[in-house]
Amino acid sequence: MQSIARKMREMAQQFFQQRDFGSERETRITLFIQAAKMCNVFVLSKIEMQPFAWEPYKYLHRQLFREMELVTLMNKATSWSTNPYVYAEASNLNLKFWQNADIDGYMQGFFMPDENFYRYLALSHALLSEIRILPILPPTKELNTPFLSSMKEVEEENGRMIQAQIRLLKGMDLPLTYDEKERIIREQRTIVQAAYCDLLESVLQEDEEEEEQQVDITAKKGNAGKANTARKEK
Repeated sequence: MQSIARKMREMAQQFFQQRDFGSERETRITLFIQAAKMCNVFVLSKIEMQPFAWEPYKYLHRQLFREMELVTLMNKATSWSTNPYVYAEASNLNLKFWQNADIDGYMQGFFMPDENFYRYLALSHALLSEIRILPILPPTKELNTPFLSSMKEVEEENGRMIQAQIRLLKGMDLPLTYDEKERIIREQRTIVQAAYCDLLESVLQEDEEEEEQQVDITAKKGNAGKANTARKEK
């Protein structure tokens, strides 16, 4: 899956050499990232209702409210599409991720220092580190739109939250061996990479605006050709 994700990123980089985002792509990306962050919000809200060691509580409490803040920021920054099919496809994509990542399994009961909690931390870390939009853009691309500016802020904040996740993943005393921890991290990363590939595949489609522009260009070329033919016949 890692090689597939790398190839999808390379395809996306080539794709955006010639194209901007447009409302449909912005909508697809925002809905997916918001869904990923709301998964964290739903799960992390449990820590507010249970006894929790102070140091990990501080990290997770901070992440909970930063995730909510970033979701609302993206609401304002996105140029939302008017195409209903975009929302239907995005909902299916988000549902597929929710099921593959077994988000429901993390929302039941209290957290305990066990494999399930470590699995959630690994999933959260993968979401923060794997779902990135700025690296698929040209290096010289100016981040001068509300959407791109918000993506920059989201990914910068993700980087800060990742550091806290790493401390928790490395520092928690759990009944797991090193190999078991590494296996869990790989499994969760694979799930997130598959979802990221699905997102990129949906984003790399021609959107409605581009199709209409292509139709207009084709029609104009056709009309110009007919006019040239008519002049020659005269």
